Amino acid sequence: MAQHPVADDPGVEAALSLFGLAPDCTRAWHLRTMNNTVFMAAKEAKPAPVAALRVHRAGWRSSTAIRRELELLEYLAERVPSQVLVPRPWRDLDGNCVAEIGGTCYSVLDWIPGAPIKPDSGLGTDATRVLGEALGTIHTLADGWDRRHAPLVWDAETLFTGANPGLMGADPGLLSTLLGPSDLELFAVVQERSRVVFDGVADWGVIHADFILGNCNFSNVDGQVTVGVLDFDDFGSGPRLFDLGAVLGNLADYPDSWPSLSSAFLDGYRAAHPLPQTAEQDLPVMMAARHTSHCLWALGHAADQGLQWVNTHVQARMDMARRCLMARIG
Repeated sequence: MAQHPVADDPGVEAALSLFGLAPDCTRAWHLRTMNNTVFMAAKEAKPAPVAALRVHRAGWRSSTAIRRELELLEYLAERVPSQVLVPRPWRDLDGNCVAEIGGTCYSVLDWIPGAPIKPDSGLGTDATRVLGEALGTIHTLADGWDRRHAPLVWDAETLFTGANPGLMGADPGLLSTLLGPSDLELFAVVQERSRVVFDGVADWGVIHADFILGNCNFSNVDGQVTVGVLDFDDFGSGPRLFDLGAVLGNLADYPDSWPSLSSAFLDGYRAAHPLPQTAEQDLPVMMAARHTSHCLWALGHAADQGLQWVNTHVQARMDMARRCLMARIG
């Protein structure tokens, strides 16, 4: 675990105690910092993962939004089948799922085993079918959860304009200084075509809104391929097709396996949730919408990642959006 430094933060130590992790779990190894800072809580003597401790970034999500996310996770964790895992929230010693320490929100989730897999590292049709079924299962189960409690609504405004919550106060006009004329034109085209899709789509409900390969941990439990779905903090109410577009956009990065894996994913999804055949014609637009809208999210990270990182990120996103619009489904 040398690549993950041990946390030396009084707030982290206090949160571990509040959630009942000390003294058995007295160490927290830093995993990553982006939207939130995530630590792996583990035993001091033998660092076997026990839970994920999240330090919620100020300005990213309100305490109410965090609580709504955790309520949804509790709801799903009680209902998902054995081949689908979602992280179950922990309660602190006072019974709260969110602890506020010094103005910062902390939460703890069950550790989800496994790791992401991509087509170039072993993701085949069987696992991709399970991946599709996992998303379909989440959509179907979430139909029983009141979407009016969702803290975000994902539509053409919140994805493509200054209303995008990922901006975190950044000026969306900065994008016009980073993208050339052809990319700005493409951004506008994807925005308008997405608006048309959203206006016509029938299946709106609770969506993950960040369902990508990097947020899905694959593991093998008793010979069964299991998918653990992570990072629900973007969840909201929106068109279900947008969730499909995010992960299909990942699979499209691998043209040799794209035909078989995209078909396997859609087969798996349809095993758990309805998807009209006619909806497939809109999926390339949804794939492009994920990449295009992520440009605004990148602007929100200019302060901590640097403008060069943002510039590289948005250029790559627009290149991927252009390729996705040309993707063939089925």
